[in-house]
Amino acid sequence: MKPSSTTLIAFVSLVLFCVSILASAAPRDKRPKLPKIPRPPTLKKSTGIGKIGKALRKSGKGRKSGKKSGRKNKYDKQKKEEEERYHIVQIGLKFEVVQKKKLSSARKSAPKKYKAQVAQYEKARKAAEKKGREFKTPKPPGSVFKVLSNKGYKTQKEARANAQRLQRKLASKRKQ
Repeated sequence: MKPSSTTLIAFVSLVLFCVSILASAAPRDKRPKLPKIPRPPTLKKSTGIGKIGKALRKSGKGRKSGKKSGRKNKYDKQKKEEEERYHIVQIGLKFEVVQKKKLSSARKSAPKKYKAQVAQYEKARKAAEKKGREFKTPKPPGSVFKVLSNKGYKTQKEARANAQRLQRKLASKRKQ
């Protein structure tokens, strides 16, 4: 074969390839879908379903008969369990244990607690300056409210133990 014929064949195949892609992407006329005819409401529940139908109805799948589905109950249970979990919250220098459902009220009361900590710090600093002592204690951190546990803890005892551990860790860092 001559070199010009191989280039011609390559060019033709490239053009055909491009045309096939464009043809497949071109919009086509679709037949309009006919609306579904609504079924007439049945007067009676079918009684001849058998064991499988009863099992489906009990599990919450299949036909719904005005009851909450099984998935919905499971979701509600998970949501309630999540609301009951305990979270560790840092307000200034203090760590507190709060339930998730009470986080919003803790968030609202956080600025007052933080201001009290800052006032206590300022009072101690001024007292040290009056006596002529060196005051080494650092100021409370700038973040007023911080939730430290993502998933939370199931029991309050477990959450308190971790909060105390964090408090000791913070105290040792601040003394250095």
